Amino acid sequence: MRAMLRTLSTLLAIRTSTLANLFIYYIQKLPVIGKHVTDSIYANLNLKKAITVTVFLISLLWGFVIRLAYVGLLIYLPVVGLGKELSAEDQLQHFVHIYFLLSFVVAGVSNATILEPKREKYVAVKLMRQSPTRYMKASLGYRYVTFMVYLLPAMLLFASLLGASITETILLVASVTFWRILTEYLHLKLFDKTGMVLIKNNVIVWIVIGLGYAAAYLPLQFDLVPVTSTLLLSLPVCLVLLGGGTFAVVRLIRYSNYRGAVDAATKRDDPLLDLGRMMSEAQKTSVKSKESDYTLNGKNQENIEKKEGYGYLNVLFFSRHRSLINKPVYMRMAILGAFGAVAMAVVMMLSQRDEFLVPNLGVIFPFLVMAMYFLSVGEKMCRAMFYNCDLSLLRYSFYRASSFEHFRIRLIKITVLNLKIATTLATALTAITIAASGEWLSKELLMMWVCILSLSVFFSIHHLFMYYIFQPYATELNVKNPLYYVINMLVSFASGISIIVRAPADIFTAIVVTLTLVYLLISLILVRKHGSHTFRVK
Repeated sequence: MRAMLRTLSTLLAIRTSTLANLFIYYIQKLPVIGKHVTDSIYANLNLKKAITVTVFLISLLWGFVIRLAYVGLLIYLPVVGLGKELSAEDQLQHFVHIYFLLSFVVAGVSNATILEPKREKYVAVKLMRQSPTRYMKASLGYRYVTFMVYLLPAMLLFASLLGASITETILLVASVTFWRILTEYLHLKLFDKTGMVLIKNNVIVWIVIGLGYAAAYLPLQFDLVPVTSTLLLSLPVCLVLLGGGTFAVVRLIRYSNYRGAVDAATKRDDPLLDLGRMMSEAQKTSVKSKESDYTLNGKNQENIEKKEGYGYLNVLFFSRHRSLINKPVYMRMAILGAFGAVAMAVVMMLSQRDEFLVPNLGVIFPFLVMAMYFLSVGEKMCRAMFYNCDLSLLRYSFYRASSFEHFRIRLIKITVLNLKIATTLATALTAITIAASGEWLSKELLMMWVCILSLSVFFSIHHLFMYYIFQPYATELNVKNPLYYVINMLVSFASGISIIVRAPADIFTAIVVTLTLVYLLISLILVRKHGSHTFRVK
């Protein structure tokens, strides 16, 4: 027992010291105050201890905050926002349904502490020579005790608002905790039997995430009341979950081959002694062009010869990296086209039934923001431009001084690429609408086109503007600017809020068009004024 407590103490020491160093590092990157925080602070032992204690307390508080955000934003708000006309009983049914699919199904497949590659695991077991068995038992124990403690207050708050009793809420929290322990054991047994680390299989994981989130929220859109709550809170199901979790706890305590599991989890992190090089190579591979792209055909050659100055430079760049640039665009267009064809066929078959109801096109408008946010290729284009072009040229003052000129050229190019994707999405949705209602032209259909095209322009501006004003990439292509993270999180949050608020189609479209025009104006002004100073290598 004492050895286990020492291991837990070491684990917490590694975590808090890492967080303390990250805290100091990001404070140094803040404007105004950052320049007053020097590297000497890392050697100030007393100050580091105070920062470590503070960071540890913040991390504990953050555990509660993140669970409140998870339950509140992903479960409670969609239920009361999309199902505001439902009774409290039906809202609770939806709440438990979403909670089950996200916390039991999606998280059960995509998360496994035992097999998760982590720097902390590598440091503790590989560098500090901690016992893999003691480390994993301490890590799992701490993980699931805090998991339950952090989740319980959030569930008590939001579930009670929908009429759930304290007993029902405690059962929901205990059930998911024991289920997640059981899935840890199942992940481990799958690895033992097949050598497969399921959480590293991106295809399976993302399919489960996509289907799980769709199944979680679609009943709210179609006024279907799931019976998940009745099943999940039934005595037999609770006994099975608690019994299965208890069995997994016993088996995990008695498990003897944690060395193999830890080796598999840290194998990809063996270059951790040179983590920067590993991440640099991974990032650069994702934006590296093909050798065949450097051979230009007649059409590309003619386009290049017509240009001069930065126009010539950028046409040459886009021509010599055409596969890197076109592949993600064509892939998105192909997926959207296939989705449209399948959905249209399904709608045509369903429309033959008497009970078929024509869907309201206005319902999808709030989801368009999130859709275009993920479909946009702006961020990938910015990374490609940085690694293949700007990383070298930004060392010259004349290139930085002309940032506004190449900003305009690139904005047009990225906008054209995103408009291709947007047009494919709008065409697919139009085909589905026509198949469902038979209407070839309507006010909502026109507004949908305007909204989708405007959003494609908005995110083209957004990604390029963020690139020129914050230039988040370092020479290893990892992101070094915390403000870049914060602003992107705010944009993602706004995308989620638009789904919950659900403004009328005409108002929503007017807001999107207005924001796009305002963002365009602001970006042009700020890049012209500050681009030469902010667009630089870090």
